[in-house]
Amino acid sequence: MKKNYLYILASTVLLGFTSCVDLDRYPLEELSDGSFWKTANDAEMIVSDLYGGLPYWDVDDDINSDNAVHGIKWAAGNVSKGIYDPQDMSWSGNYANIRQANLILSKIDEIPNYDQAEKNKVLGQTYFFRAFQYFDLIRTFGDVPYIEKPLELSDQEGITRAPRAEVYAKVMEDFDKAIELLPTEWPDSEYGRVTKGAAMAMKARAALYYGDWQIAADNSKKVMDLGLYELYDKDNTGKYEELFWEKADGCKEFILVKQFKEAENSWYLIGWEAFPTKGWGGINPTQSLVDAFEDIEGAPISKSKIYDEKNPFANRDPRLEVDVLHDGEVLYGETIKVAPLKSCYPTGIAQHGDATATGYYLQKWLDPSIDPSSAGWDMGKDAVVIRYAEVLLTYAEAMNELHGLSSEAFDAVNQVRKRVGMPILQNSDASKPTYCGTQDELRQRIRNEWRVEFALEGGKRQWDIRRWGIAKEVLNAPFLGLKYKLVESPDADPNDGGQICILYEGVNIELSGSKYQDHNYIYPVPQAEINLNPGLTQNPGY
Repeated sequence: MKKNYLYILASTVLLGFTSCVDLDRYPLEELSDGSFWKTANDAEMIVSDLYGGLPYWDVDDDINSDNAVHGIKWAAGNVSKGIYDPQDMSWSGNYANIRQANLILSKIDEIPNYDQAEKNKVLGQTYFFRAFQYFDLIRTFGDVPYIEKPLELSDQEGITRAPRAEVYAKVMEDFDKAIELLPTEWPDSEYGRVTKGAAMAMKARAALYYGDWQIAADNSKKVMDLGLYELYDKDNTGKYEELFWEKADGCKEFILVKQFKEAENSWYLIGWEAFPTKGWGGINPTQSLVDAFEDIEGAPISKSKIYDEKNPFANRDPRLEVDVLHDGEVLYGETIKVAPLKSCYPTGIAQHGDATATGYYLQKWLDPSIDPSSAGWDMGKDAVVIRYAEVLLTYAEAMNELHGLSSEAFDAVNQVRKRVGMPILQNSDASKPTYCGTQDELRQRIRNEWRVEFALEGGKRQWDIRRWGIAKEVLNAPFLGLKYKLVESPDADPNDGGQICILYEGVNIELSGSKYQDHNYIYPVPQAEINLNPGLTQNPGY
Protein backbone atom coordinates (compact mmCIF):
# COMPACT_ATOMS: atom_id res chain seq x y z
CA MET A 1 0.00 0.00 0.00
CA LYS A 2 1.44 3.32 -1.06
CA LYS A 3 0.61 5.98 1.48
CA ASN A 4 3.27 8.64 1.74
CA TYR A 5 5.74 10.41 -0.52
CA LEU A 6 8.57 11.15 1.82
CA TYR A 7 11.21 13.23 0.10
CA ILE A 8 8.54 15.23 -1.69
CA LEU A 9 6.74 15.78 1.62
CA ALA A 10 9.63 17.59 3.27
CA SER A 11 10.02 20.14 0.51
CA THR A 12 6.28 20.63 0.29
CA VAL A 13 5.90 21.33 3.99
CA LEU A 14 8.80 23.75 3.97
CA LEU A 15 7.20 25.56 1.07
CA GLY A 16 4.35 26.32 3.43
CA PHE A 17 6.77 28.24 5.65
CA THR A 18 9.01 29.85 3.09
CA SER A 19 6.95 30.35 -0.07
CA CYS A 20 9.21 29.52 -3.05
CA VAL A 21 12.02 27.88 -1.09
CA ASP A 22 13.61 24.69 -2.48
CA LEU A 23 15.71 22.56 -0.13
CA ASP A 24 18.24 21.98 -2.92
CA ARG A 25 19.02 25.71 -2.93
CA TYR A 26 18.10 26.84 0.57
CA PRO A 27 21.15 26.80 2.89
CA LEU A 28 20.23 24.40 5.66
CA GLU A 29 22.34 26.33 8.16
CA GLU A 30 19.63 29.00 7.96
CA LEU A 31 17.25 26.44 9.42
CA SER A 32 19.37 26.28 12.55
CA ASP A 33 18.52 29.75 13.81
CA GLY A 34 15.65 30.75 16.06
CA SER A 35 13.05 29.82 13.45
CA PHE A 36 13.89 26.13 13.30
CA TRP A 37 14.89 23.12 15.37
CA LYS A 38 12.16 23.95 17.86
CA THR A 39 9.80 20.97 17.45
CA ALA A 40 9.92 17.29 16.58
CA ASN A 41 8.19 18.12 13.32
CA ASP A 42 11.20 20.21 12.26
CA ALA A 43 13.55 17.21 12.49
CA GLU A 44 11.06 14.86 10.85
CA MET A 45 10.65 17.20 7.87
CA ILE A 46 14.38 17.35 7.25
CA VAL A 47 14.96 13.60 7.66
CA SER A 48 12.19 12.98 5.13
CA ASP A 49 14.16 14.93 2.57
CA LEU A 50 17.05 12.47 2.85
CA TYR A 51 14.92 9.98 0.91
CA GLY A 52 15.58 12.01 -2.22
CA GLY A 53 19.06 10.48 -2.19
CA LEU A 54 17.79 6.96 -2.89
CA PRO A 55 18.72 5.73 -6.38
CA TYR A 56 16.29 5.04 -9.18
CA TRP A 57 17.97 5.75 -12.52
CA ASP A 58 20.54 3.08 -11.71
CA VAL A 59 18.42 0.85 -13.97
CA ASP A 60 20.45 2.48 -16.74
CA ASP A 61 23.68 1.28 -15.14
CA ASP A 62 23.44 -2.18 -16.69
CA ILE A 63 25.01 -0.60 -19.78
CA ASN A 64 28.16 -0.31 -17.65
CA SER A 65 28.32 -4.11 -17.61
CA ASP A 66 28.09 -6.89 -20.18
CA ASN A 67 24.31 -7.11 -19.77
CA ALA A 68 23.20 -4.35 -22.11
CA VAL A 69 23.95 -1.45 -24.39
CA HIS A 70 22.00 1.77 -24.72
CA GLY A 71 19.55 1.79 -27.59
CA ILE A 72 19.27 5.56 -27.36
CA LYS A 73 22.76 5.96 -28.75
CA TRP A 74 23.41 9.55 -27.71
CA ALA A 75 22.56 8.67 -24.10
CA ALA A 76 25.27 6.05 -23.65
CA GLY A 77 27.66 7.50 -21.10
CA ASN A 78 31.42 7.35 -21.34
CA VAL A 79 31.79 4.63 -18.70
CA SER A 80 29.74 2.24 -20.84
CA LYS A 81 32.36 2.76 -23.56
CA GLY A 82 35.25 2.19 -21.17
CA ILE A 83 36.09 5.87 -20.84
CA TYR A 84 36.61 6.91 -17.22
CA ASP A 85 36.98 10.67 -17.47
CA PRO A 86 37.50 12.56 -14.18
CA GLN A 87 35.62 15.48 -15.76
CA ASP A 88 32.48 13.29 -15.97
CA MET A 89 32.48 12.28 -12.32
CA SER A 90 30.62 13.83 -9.43
CA TRP A 91 30.05 13.12 -5.77
CA SER A 92 28.26 16.36 -4.88
CA GLY A 93 24.90 14.63 -4.49
CA ASN A 94 26.32 12.12 -2.02
CA TYR A 95 27.94 14.81 0.08
CA ALA A 96 24.85 17.03 0.01
CA ASN A 97 22.91 14.13 1.54
CA ILE A 98 25.69 13.43 4.05
CA ARG A 99 25.82 17.09 5.01
CA GLN A 100 22.10 17.12 5.66
CA ALA A 101 22.43 13.99 7.82
CA ASN A 102 25.26 15.60 9.76
CA LEU A 103 23.15 18.69 10.29
CA ILE A 104 20.36 16.61 11.82
CA LEU A 105 22.78 14.82 14.12
CA SER A 106 24.30 18.12 15.27
CA LYS A 107 21.01 19.94 15.87
CA ILE A 108 18.50 17.35 17.03
CA ASP A 109 19.43 17.68 20.70
CA GLU A 110 18.42 21.35 20.59
CA ILE A 111 14.77 20.36 20.26
CA PRO A 112 13.14 20.57 23.71
CA ASN A 113 10.96 17.82 25.15
CA TYR A 114 11.53 15.49 22.20
CA ASP A 115 9.99 12.08 22.92
CA GLN A 116 12.94 9.68 22.96
CA ALA A 117 11.21 6.94 21.00
CA GLU A 118 10.30 9.35 18.18
CA LYS A 119 13.74 10.93 18.31
CA ASN A 120 15.33 7.50 17.92
CA LYS A 121 13.37 6.92 14.73
CA VAL A 122 14.76 10.11 13.22
CA LEU A 123 18.26 9.23 14.35
CA GLY A 124 17.95 5.71 12.94
CA GLN A 125 16.96 7.02 9.52
CA THR A 126 19.74 9.59 9.61
CA TYR A 127 22.46 7.06 10.44
CA PHE A 128 21.14 4.78 7.69
CA PHE A 129 21.39 7.45 5.02
CA ARG A 130 24.84 8.56 6.07
CA ALA A 131 26.05 4.96 5.94
CA PHE A 132 24.34 4.36 2.61
CA GLN A 133 25.93 7.40 0.98
CA TYR A 134 29.41 6.63 2.26
CA PHE A 135 29.13 3.03 1.07
CA ASP A 136 28.19 4.29 -2.38
CA LEU A 137 31.17 6.63 -2.31
CA ILE A 138 33.81 4.09 -1.31
CA ARG A 139 32.48 1.49 -3.72
CA THR A 140 32.75 4.05 -6.52
CA PHE A 141 35.85 6.05 -5.62
CA GLY A 142 37.78 4.07 -2.98
CA ASP A 143 39.35 6.51 -0.50
CA VAL A 144 37.07 9.50 0.08
CA PRO A 145 36.86 12.42 2.52
CA TYR A 146 35.02 11.40 5.68
CA ILE A 147 33.07 14.24 7.27
CA GLU A 148 31.00 13.91 10.44
CA LYS A 149 29.75 17.46 10.89
CA PRO A 150 28.08 20.06 8.65
CA LEU A 151 30.79 22.22 7.15
CA GLU A 152 30.90 25.84 6.16
CA LEU A 153 32.44 26.61 2.78
CA SER A 154 35.53 27.95 4.54
CA ASP A 155 36.00 24.62 6.35
CA GLN A 156 36.65 22.68 3.15
CA GLU A 157 40.31 23.62 2.81
CA GLY A 158 42.63 20.93 4.04
CA ILE A 159 40.12 18.10 3.68
CA THR A 160 41.84 14.94 2.46
CA ARG A 161 40.74 11.46 1.50
CA ALA A 162 40.40 8.92 4.28
CA PRO A 163 41.44 5.30 3.55
CA ARG A 164 38.61 3.20 2.23
CA ALA A 165 38.97 0.66 5.05
CA GLU A 166 38.53 3.39 7.69
CA VAL A 167 35.41 4.74 5.97
CA TYR A 168 34.04 1.20 5.63
CA ALA A 169 34.42 0.72 9.39
CA LYS A 170 32.48 3.96 9.96
CA VAL A 171 29.79 2.75 7.54
CA MET A 172 29.39 -0.45 9.55
CA GLU A 173 29.13 1.58 12.78
CA ASP A 174 26.41 3.79 11.31
CA PHE A 175 24.47 0.80 10.04
CA ASP A 176 24.66 -0.74 13.52
CA LYS A 177 23.25 2.44 15.05
CA ALA A 178 20.49 2.50 12.46
CA ILE A 179 19.63 -1.15 13.15
CA GLU A 180 19.47 -0.46 16.89
CA LEU A 181 17.23 2.61 16.58
CA LEU A 182 14.91 1.86 13.66
CA PRO A 183 11.55 0.13 14.07
CA THR A 184 10.95 -3.21 12.38
CA GLU A 185 7.76 -1.79 10.86
CA TRP A 186 6.08 1.57 10.36
CA PRO A 187 2.34 2.24 10.27
CA ASP A 188 0.75 2.28 6.80
CA SER A 189 0.68 6.08 6.87
CA GLU A 190 4.52 6.02 6.94
CA TYR A 191 4.98 3.51 4.12
CA GLY A 192 8.37 3.82 2.49
CA ARG A 193 10.44 4.75 5.53
CA VAL A 194 13.61 2.85 6.30
CA THR A 195 13.15 -0.09 8.64
CA LYS A 196 15.43 -2.24 10.77
CA GLY A 197 15.28 -4.89 8.04
CA ALA A 198 16.33 -2.39 5.36
CA ALA A 199 19.35 -1.35 7.42
CA MET A 200 20.35 -4.98 7.97
CA ALA A 201 19.95 -5.75 4.26
CA MET A 202 22.00 -2.73 3.20
CA LYS A 203 24.70 -3.59 5.71
CA ALA A 204 24.78 -7.09 4.24
CA ARG A 205 25.10 -5.60 0.73
CA ALA A 206 28.08 -3.50 1.79
CA ALA A 207 29.74 -6.47 3.53
CA LEU A 208 29.19 -8.71 0.52
CA TYR A 209 30.88 -6.21 -1.76
CA TYR A 210 34.09 -6.38 0.26
CA GLY A 211 33.97 -10.13 0.89
CA ASP A 212 33.12 -9.67 4.56
CA TRP A 213 31.31 -12.99 4.41
CA GLN A 214 30.36 -13.49 8.05
CA ILE A 215 28.81 -10.04 8.40
CA ALA A 216 26.97 -10.52 5.10
CA ALA A 217 25.65 -13.91 6.22
CA ASP A 218 24.70 -12.76 9.72
CA ASN A 219 22.79 -9.69 8.62
CA SER A 220 20.97 -11.32 5.73
CA LYS A 221 19.94 -14.14 8.09
CA LYS A 222 18.63 -11.58 10.56
CA VAL A 223 16.43 -10.13 7.82
CA MET A 224 15.16 -13.61 6.98
CA ASP A 225 14.44 -14.33 10.64
CA LEU A 226 12.29 -11.21 11.01
CA GLY A 227 9.53 -13.09 9.21
CA LEU A 228 8.28 -9.87 7.58
CA TYR A 229 9.44 -10.44 4.01
CA GLU A 230 8.79 -13.06 1.38
CA LEU A 231 9.19 -13.56 -2.33
CA TYR A 232 6.37 -12.24 -4.49
CA ASP A 233 4.44 -15.22 -5.88
CA LYS A 234 6.63 -17.52 -3.81
CA ASP A 235 4.43 -20.51 -4.72
CA ASN A 236 4.99 -20.00 -8.47
CA THR A 237 1.48 -19.32 -9.74
CA GLY A 238 2.82 -17.57 -12.83
CA LYS A 239 2.75 -14.00 -11.55
CA TYR A 240 6.47 -13.29 -11.44
CA GLU A 241 6.23 -10.70 -14.23
CA GLU A 242 3.86 -8.64 -12.06
CA LEU A 243 6.71 -8.02 -9.62
CA PHE A 244 7.94 -5.31 -12.00
CA TRP A 245 4.57 -3.65 -12.56
CA GLU A 246 2.92 -1.03 -10.39
CA LYS A 247 0.40 -3.53 -9.01
CA ALA A 248 3.20 -5.12 -6.94
CA ASP A 249 4.07 -1.88 -5.10
CA GLY A 250 3.80 -2.43 -1.37
CA CYS A 251 4.33 -6.20 -1.58
CA LYS A 252 6.31 -8.13 1.02
CA GLU A 253 9.30 -8.64 -1.27
CA PHE A 254 10.08 -4.93 -1.29
CA ILE A 255 12.26 -4.02 1.68
CA LEU A 256 13.10 -0.45 0.62
CA VAL A 257 11.70 1.61 -2.24
CA LYS A 258 11.88 5.11 -3.62
CA GLN A 259 8.30 6.17 -4.08
CA PHE A 260 6.62 7.60 -7.15
CA LYS A 261 3.07 8.57 -7.94
CA GLU A 262 1.66 9.05 -11.40
CA ALA A 263 1.30 12.70 -12.44
CA GLU A 264 2.79 13.94 -9.14
CA ASN A 265 6.39 12.74 -9.09
CA SER A 266 6.39 10.27 -11.96
CA TRP A 267 9.21 7.93 -12.83
CA TYR A 268 9.44 8.04 -16.62
CA LEU A 269 10.89 4.55 -16.72
CA ILE A 270 8.94 3.11 -19.63
CA GLY A 271 9.33 6.22 -21.75
CA TRP A 272 13.07 6.19 -21.25
CA GLU A 273 13.95 2.52 -21.01
CA ALA A 274 11.74 1.04 -23.72
CA PHE A 275 8.92 2.18 -25.96
CA PRO A 276 9.63 -0.79 -28.20
CA THR A 277 6.50 -0.42 -30.34
CA LYS A 278 8.04 2.87 -31.46
CA GLY A 279 11.49 1.35 -31.86
CA TRP A 280 12.65 3.36 -28.89
CA GLY A 281 14.60 1.04 -26.67
CA GLY A 282 16.70 2.65 -24.00
CA ILE A 283 18.25 -0.59 -22.82
CA ASN A 284 19.12 -3.40 -25.25
CA PRO A 285 20.07 -6.76 -23.72
CA THR A 286 23.21 -8.40 -25.09
CA GLN A 287 23.45 -11.94 -26.41
CA SER A 288 25.63 -12.71 -23.40
CA LEU A 289 22.77 -11.89 -21.06
CA VAL A 290 20.24 -13.85 -23.13
CA ASP A 291 22.56 -16.86 -23.09
CA ALA A 292 22.92 -16.67 -19.29
CA PHE A 293 19.38 -17.99 -18.77
CA GLU A 294 19.38 -21.77 -18.34
CA ASP A 295 17.07 -24.19 -20.08
CA ILE A 296 13.93 -25.22 -18.24
CA GLU A 297 15.67 -28.37 -16.94
CA GLY A 298 18.30 -26.24 -15.20
CA ALA A 299 21.17 -26.77 -17.64
CA PRO A 300 23.31 -23.93 -18.99
CA ILE A 301 22.50 -23.72 -22.70
CA SER A 302 26.10 -24.68 -23.54
CA LYS A 303 25.37 -28.08 -21.94
CA SER A 304 21.66 -28.33 -22.71
CA LYS A 305 20.09 -31.31 -24.46
CA ILE A 306 16.89 -29.40 -25.29
CA TYR A 307 18.11 -25.94 -26.31
CA ASP A 308 17.40 -25.07 -29.95
CA GLU A 309 19.53 -22.18 -31.21
CA LYS A 310 17.03 -21.59 -34.04
CA ASN A 311 14.21 -21.26 -31.50
CA PRO A 312 16.21 -19.86 -28.59
CA PHE A 313 13.37 -18.64 -26.38
CA ALA A 314 11.68 -22.04 -26.16
CA ASN A 315 12.21 -24.22 -23.08
CA ARG A 316 14.11 -21.58 -21.15
CA ASP A 317 14.09 -20.12 -17.63
CA PRO A 318 10.77 -18.20 -17.50
CA ARG A 319 12.61 -15.05 -16.40
CA LEU A 320 14.05 -14.72 -19.90
CA GLU A 321 10.61 -13.95 -21.35
CA VAL A 322 9.90 -11.54 -18.50
CA ASP A 323 13.13 -9.63 -19.02
CA VAL A 324 13.80 -9.66 -22.77
CA LEU A 325 11.45 -8.58 -25.56
CA HIS A 326 12.22 -10.34 -28.81
CA ASP A 327 11.00 -10.72 -32.37
CA GLY A 328 7.40 -11.88 -32.81
CA GLU A 329 6.09 -10.87 -29.41
CA VAL A 330 2.92 -8.80 -29.26
CA LEU A 331 3.04 -5.81 -26.95
CA TYR A 332 0.66 -2.88 -26.60
CA GLY A 333 -1.26 -4.22 -29.61
CA GLU A 334 1.72 -4.37 -31.98
CA THR A 335 3.92 -7.21 -33.14
CA ILE A 336 7.61 -6.56 -32.60
CA LYS A 337 9.79 -7.14 -35.66
CA VAL A 338 13.52 -6.77 -35.19
CA ALA A 339 14.93 -7.68 -38.61
CA PRO A 340 17.14 -4.94 -40.14
CA LEU A 341 14.70 -4.37 -43.00
CA LYS A 342 12.58 -1.40 -44.04
CA SER A 343 9.47 -3.51 -43.60
CA CYS A 344 10.39 -3.81 -39.92
CA TYR A 345 10.51 -0.06 -39.31
CA PRO A 346 10.52 1.32 -36.61
CA THR A 347 11.37 -1.64 -34.37
CA GLY A 348 14.02 -3.30 -36.53
CA ILE A 349 17.75 -3.33 -35.88
CA ALA A 350 19.39 0.02 -36.67
CA GLN A 351 16.26 1.40 -38.33
CA HIS A 352 16.95 4.74 -36.64
CA GLY A 353 19.15 6.14 -33.90
CA ASP A 354 16.99 4.86 -31.06
CA ALA A 355 16.19 1.40 -32.40
CA THR A 356 17.66 -1.77 -30.91
CA ALA A 357 21.35 -2.32 -31.48
CA THR A 358 21.33 -5.98 -30.42
CA GLY A 359 18.02 -7.26 -31.77
CA TYR A 360 16.50 -7.34 -28.29
CA TYR A 361 14.55 -4.86 -26.18
CA LEU A 362 14.04 -4.59 -22.43
CA GLN A 363 10.70 -6.00 -21.26
CA LYS A 364 11.03 -6.22 -17.48
CA TRP A 365 9.19 -2.97 -16.70
CA LEU A 366 6.65 -2.96 -19.55
CA ASP A 367 3.38 -2.99 -17.66
CA PRO A 368 0.64 -4.02 -20.13
CA SER A 369 -1.93 -1.95 -18.21
CA ILE A 370 -0.13 1.25 -19.23
CA ASP A 371 -0.93 2.85 -22.57
CA PRO A 372 2.42 4.10 -23.86
CA SER A 373 0.70 6.42 -26.31
CA SER A 374 -0.81 8.38 -23.43
CA ALA A 375 0.06 7.54 -19.84
CA GLY A 376 3.25 5.63 -20.59
CA TRP A 377 5.45 8.58 -19.82
CA ASP A 378 3.63 9.18 -16.54
CA MET A 379 4.45 6.17 -14.41
CA GLY A 380 3.84 5.67 -10.71
CA LYS A 381 5.88 2.50 -10.27
CA ASP A 382 8.09 2.64 -7.17
CA ALA A 383 11.83 2.15 -7.70
CA VAL A 384 12.89 -0.84 -5.61
CA VAL A 385 16.18 -0.27 -3.81
CA ILE A 386 16.25 -3.59 -1.94
CA ARG A 387 14.06 -6.63 -2.43
CA TYR A 388 14.01 -9.91 -0.52
CA ALA A 389 15.52 -11.93 -3.38
CA GLU A 390 18.74 -9.97 -2.83
CA VAL A 391 18.80 -11.00 0.83
CA LEU A 392 18.42 -14.67 -0.10
CA LEU A 393 21.18 -14.56 -2.71
CA THR A 394 23.45 -12.64 -0.35
CA TYR A 395 22.96 -15.34 2.27
CA ALA A 396 23.50 -18.11 -0.29
CA GLU A 397 26.74 -16.59 -1.60
CA ALA A 398 28.13 -15.80 1.84
CA MET A 399 27.32 -19.24 3.26
CA ASN A 400 28.90 -20.98 0.29
CA GLU A 401 32.05 -18.90 0.68
CA LEU A 402 32.16 -19.58 4.41
CA HIS A 403 31.25 -23.27 4.45
CA GLY A 404 31.02 -24.51 0.85
CA LEU A 405 28.08 -26.63 -0.38
CA SER A 406 26.13 -25.91 2.80
CA SER A 407 22.47 -26.80 3.03
CA GLU A 408 21.76 -23.18 3.98
CA ALA A 409 23.35 -21.94 0.74
CA PHE A 410 21.37 -24.39 -1.36
CA ASP A 411 18.11 -23.59 0.40
CA ALA A 412 18.47 -19.83 -0.02
CA VAL A 413 19.35 -19.86 -3.72
CA ASN A 414 16.69 -22.48 -4.41
CA GLN A 415 13.95 -20.32 -2.93
CA VAL A 416 14.70 -17.79 -5.67
CA ARG A 417 14.73 -20.51 -8.34
CA LYS A 418 11.58 -22.31 -7.19
CA ARG A 419 9.60 -19.06 -7.25
CA VAL A 420 9.83 -19.12 -11.08
CA GLY A 421 9.59 -22.89 -11.47
CA MET A 422 13.29 -23.59 -12.04
CA PRO A 423 14.60 -26.94 -10.70
CA ILE A 424 16.61 -26.78 -7.52
CA LEU A 425 20.39 -26.89 -7.39
CA GLN A 426 21.64 -29.97 -5.52
CA ASN A 427 24.68 -32.11 -4.76
CA SER A 428 23.09 -35.54 -4.46
CA ASP A 429 22.43 -36.63 -8.07
CA ALA A 430 25.29 -36.10 -10.50
CA SER A 431 23.17 -37.24 -13.45
CA LYS A 432 21.05 -34.06 -13.33
CA PRO A 433 22.14 -30.76 -14.88
CA THR A 434 21.53 -28.97 -11.56
CA TYR A 435 24.28 -30.92 -9.80
CA CYS A 436 26.89 -28.84 -7.95
CA GLY A 437 29.63 -31.13 -6.68
CA THR A 438 32.15 -28.51 -5.58
CA GLN A 439 32.12 -25.16 -3.85
CA ASP A 440 33.16 -23.46 -7.09
CA GLU A 441 30.38 -25.10 -9.08
CA LEU A 442 27.83 -23.76 -6.62
CA ARG A 443 29.65 -20.40 -6.60
CA GLN A 444 29.26 -20.09 -10.37
CA ARG A 445 25.58 -21.04 -10.23
CA ILE A 446 24.90 -18.49 -7.50
CA ARG A 447 26.72 -15.84 -9.52
CA ASN A 448 24.59 -16.67 -12.53
CA GLU A 449 21.48 -16.48 -10.37
CA TRP A 450 22.47 -12.94 -9.40
CA ARG A 451 22.75 -12.09 -13.06
CA VAL A 452 19.42 -13.48 -14.27
CA GLU A 453 17.34 -12.53 -11.22
CA PHE A 454 18.51 -8.91 -11.25
CA ALA A 455 19.05 -8.52 -14.99
CA LEU A 456 18.44 -4.95 -16.22
CA GLU A 457 17.60 -3.91 -12.67
CA GLY A 458 19.47 -1.56 -10.39
CA GLY A 459 22.81 -1.83 -12.17
CA LYS A 460 23.95 -4.61 -9.84
CA ARG A 461 25.91 -6.40 -12.55
CA GLN A 462 28.55 -3.66 -12.92
CA TRP A 463 29.45 -4.01 -9.24
CA ASP A 464 29.25 -7.81 -9.22
CA ILE A 465 31.76 -8.21 -12.05
CA ARG A 466 34.13 -5.93 -10.14
CA ARG A 467 33.91 -7.69 -6.80
CA TRP A 468 34.20 -11.11 -8.46
CA GLY A 469 37.28 -9.99 -10.40
CA ILE A 470 35.83 -10.84 -13.83
CA ALA A 471 35.28 -7.30 -15.17
CA LYS A 472 38.37 -7.37 -17.40
CA GLU A 473 37.32 -10.68 -18.93
CA VAL A 474 33.72 -9.75 -19.72
CA LEU A 475 34.07 -6.06 -20.59
CA ASN A 476 37.03 -6.39 -22.95
CA ALA A 477 35.32 -9.04 -25.07
CA PRO A 478 33.15 -7.88 -27.99
CA PHE A 479 29.50 -7.33 -27.13
CA LEU A 480 27.24 -9.43 -29.32
CA GLY A 481 23.64 -9.21 -30.45
CA LEU A 482 21.50 -11.91 -32.02
CA LYS A 483 22.44 -13.85 -35.14
CA TYR A 484 20.83 -13.11 -38.49
CA LYS A 485 21.40 -13.46 -42.19
CA LEU A 486 19.85 -11.83 -45.25
CA VAL A 487 18.93 -14.03 -48.18
CA GLU A 488 17.41 -13.40 -51.62
CA SER A 489 13.75 -14.37 -51.85
CA PRO A 490 10.90 -13.83 -54.31
CA ASP A 491 8.64 -13.42 -51.28
CA ALA A 492 10.50 -10.37 -49.99
CA ASP A 493 8.82 -7.04 -49.46
CA PRO A 494 9.65 -4.80 -52.47
CA ASN A 495 11.00 -2.19 -50.03
CA ASP A 496 13.63 -4.66 -48.86
CA GLY A 497 15.47 -5.11 -52.13
CA GLY A 498 14.40 -8.69 -52.69
CA GLN A 499 15.82 -9.90 -49.37
CA ILE A 500 14.32 -11.53 -46.31
CA CYS A 501 15.94 -11.88 -42.91
CA ILE A 502 16.40 -15.18 -41.14
CA LEU A 503 16.89 -14.66 -37.43
CA TYR A 504 18.98 -16.82 -35.11
CA GLU A 505 21.14 -18.06 -37.99
CA GLY A 506 24.22 -16.63 -39.62
CA VAL A 507 26.53 -14.26 -37.75
CA ASN A 508 26.04 -12.40 -34.48
CA ILE A 509 25.77 -8.63 -34.50
CA GLU A 510 29.10 -7.43 -33.12
CA LEU A 511 29.34 -4.19 -31.16
CA SER A 512 32.40 -2.42 -29.86
CA GLY A 513 31.65 -3.26 -26.25
CA SER A 514 33.56 -1.59 -23.45
CA LYS A 515 37.10 -1.49 -22.07
CA TYR A 516 38.45 -2.25 -18.64
CA GLN A 517 41.83 -2.07 -16.94
CA ASP A 518 42.63 -3.08 -13.38
CA HIS A 519 42.57 0.49 -12.07
CA ASN A 520 38.97 0.85 -13.33
CA TYR A 521 37.90 -1.18 -10.29
CA ILE A 522 37.30 2.27 -8.81
CA TYR A 523 36.35 5.42 -10.67
CA PRO A 524 38.48 8.57 -10.87
CA VAL A 525 37.99 11.25 -8.25
CA PRO A 526 35.87 14.06 -9.75
CA GLN A 527 38.18 16.60 -11.35
CA ALA A 528 35.92 19.45 -10.28
CA GLU A 529 36.53 18.50 -6.63
CA ILE A 530 40.31 18.38 -7.10
CA ASN A 531 40.17 21.81 -8.74
CA LEU A 532 38.37 23.16 -5.67
CA ASN A 533 40.56 21.40 -3.14
CA PRO A 534 44.21 20.72 -4.03
CA GLY A 535 44.43 18.51 -0.95
CA LEU A 536 42.53 15.81 -2.82
CA THR A 537 44.56 13.29 -4.80
CA GLN A 538 43.59 11.38 -7.93
CA ASN A 539 43.26 7.60 -8.04
CA PRO A 540 46.16 5.71 -9.67
CA GLY A 541 45.87 5.23 -13.41
CA TYR A 542 43.84 8.38 -14.08
